[in-house]
Amino acid sequence: LDRHRASGPVDASFHSSENQHHGDRLAGYGAKAKHYYFHLLTDPSFLSIQHVFHHPAILGAIARILDGPLIINNASLFAAEPRTSYLLPWHRDVIQIPQAEVDQVALFDRDRFHNSVQINLPLVDDETLWVVPGSHHRVDTPAEAAAFAGSKHYAPLDAVMPCALNVRMRPGQAALYNNNLIHRGANPCFRWPRRSLHLGYHGAHRPPTWHFYLLDERRFTQAYRARMTPEVRAMIDAYFACRRAYPRMEDTWREFPASAKAAPSTP
Repeated sequence: LDRHRASGPVDASFHSSENQHHGDRLAGYGAKAKHYYFHLLTDPSFLSIQHVFHHPAILGAIARILDGPLIINNASLFAAEPRTSYLLPWHRDVIQIPQAEVDQVALFDRDRFHNSVQINLPLVDDETLWVVPGSHHRVDTPAEAAAFAGSKHYAPLDAVMPCALNVRMRPGQAALYNNNLIHRGANPCFRWPRRSLHLGYHGAHRPPTWHFYLLDERRFTQAYRARMTPEVRAMIDAYFACRRAYPRMEDTWREFPASAKAAPSTP
């Protein structure tokens, strides 16, 4: 990132990622005073860091939560320079679901198995993550429902969330959580650079969740795949095998019951 950081004056107005689905371009890092979002799986510029995705310490921690072999579904890097402002509203990761179909009683019941773990792994001190502990397996409280009254996807930026906890982490620490948790990223003014990995996994023995459908197979060219390590290439193969077994994202909130049948074996 330091090699690509722009020098000289930058646009100091706040910007989110221009395209969260594809992420920001590494060559443009630092051109704007903003919080950057880089996709690590689809961009060959980040081959040197991909070994982290299958590190035994990371997979071992997640395997204690999810069943069976793990399938990666997201790998990103959050980056920002000092004095940047970043304020993401409170949300559960349900933006893939049309608001009319966000049924909290069905989605957040304790008996429903949520086959998804998200991990935030800072490379430098990070105090950006805020969470509401325990909210991943229950419906909104009255105060939370009031905050989300205008949108089931995002609360207003100035919404106050009771029982919120700021998760302050140092390098080598990590936060693992189900991303149905009410959470946000918020730092009005970074005191030091942000460099945090953001990874997502699900277990191969159960159907995926709506968080799973992020990767575009067209971006994994044969030339790119040939440069991957065998471990990462196998993870990508497992991901797209699961996509072929479960091609319809909308089925993940409409059809799959808590006791859904096991997913097909992955490579």
